[in-house]
Amino acid sequence: MFLIAIVMVFSSQVFAQKTSKHLERGNAYFEVRYYAKAIPEYEKYLRSNNSSMYELKLADCYRKVGQYEKAEDIYAAYFSKHKANDSLIMRYADVLKKQEKYAEAKVEYEQLSPACYHRTQCIAACDSFQMSSHASEYEIENMSKINSIHSDIAPVVYKRGLVFSSNREETMIKKKSSNTALPLYNLLYAEGKDSLYPDRLSNFSTRINTVHHECCASFTADYKTVFFTRSIDKPYSNDPGSKNALKMYSASWQNNNWTDWQTFVFNDTTRSYGHPAVEGNEELFFFVSDMEGGYGGTDIYVCFSIDHKWTNPINLGPHVNSPYNDMYPFYHPDGTLYFSSNRPEGMGGYDIYSAAENEDGDYEFITNLGAPVNSSLDDISVYWNKEKSVGYFSSNREGGKGEEDIYMIKKKE
Repeated sequence: MFLIAIVMVFSSQVFAQKTSKHLERGNAYFEVRYYAKAIPEYEKYLRSNNSSMYELKLADCYRKVGQYEKAEDIYAAYFSKHKANDSLIMRYADVLKKQEKYAEAKVEYEQLSPACYHRTQCIAACDSFQMSSHASEYEIENMSKINSIHSDIAPVVYKRGLVFSSNREETMIKKKSSNTALPLYNLLYAEGKDSLYPDRLSNFSTRINTVHHECCASFTADYKTVFFTRSIDKPYSNDPGSKNALKMYSASWQNNNWTDWQTFVFNDTTRSYGHPAVEGNEELFFFVSDMEGGYGGTDIYVCFSIDHKWTNPINLGPHVNSPYNDMYPFYHPDGTLYFSSNRPEGMGGYDIYSAAENEDGDYEFITNLGAPVNSSLDDISVYWNKEKSVGYFSSNREGGKGEEDIYMIKKKE
């Protein structure tokens, strides 16, 4: 009997050590944002341990990797037993919206404290999206000939086609990203008779594409200068200089090749600078940064060209920028600024917005483009032609070919 007791104690100690190892690994993966790897560790730990704290961490992991139904189940069970704070309510409402459960999301938003930022806007948005018939003068079409099963984003018109970013397997650079376990993003060129239906794919430039991420090209009107983002692939850490690795560059078309490399004058080693959007005549230059003094995670800034030099960056203010992530700016020749944001009053995930100037020249009038351009998931990086009869954007909505697909926007006939 004594021997049995010893064996049982020893077995329980071994089992406890195994479960604690799962928790340690789950926390380690969570800390560096490897959410997909954290999930099985937390799941194994929670099979034999009751912990609301780690159940919520598991729900956060599900939410981050797009397993919204599983996240919803955990949040719902927690809410049935506990009073939640505003931050947790926002997360629960977020996963409901991403499943187009706008009525249920509204109920959660109504539980937010009156002082909570965006409470009123989120409630109104749920009403709007729930009642909307999705009537629109536009229709969208998946650019299936150039999309892959991976991520295809940030399309812009270039000559007789589109330049976009992709992390598909068949890209030239085969180095793996430590953050995504997928090939790095390269700039690709899809060419055809025009940009409407390009079908011939090629590497945009072997001089621009490297063993780092290249993304978000923007061209001057004559296509002789390109601005782009390069992201040096570093693991996340508590060191801002390590986790913020976006930098902007430009190149000039000379002697049938891209040359005359320039780094953006405001690049530094501690903050990110990316998503360039140059006005065709190089008079305005918009970009995204997490520099100090902003309103949220990432803000949109503008520089003006004076005597062929860029002025110091100017933050576009609290209407365009929010406490969340505002990015992917695109400046249209008619003066409208388009951008993407994950502010909670959107349809879900990232939505595409337009911004118009007031009498003082400040961007103030912000409009959600609504369906069918926006969806309950992530919709980003819009580009319009001069007449706004045709546009392009990227989305990870249901029914696509890959993780993010490129879509065409056309006016209905």
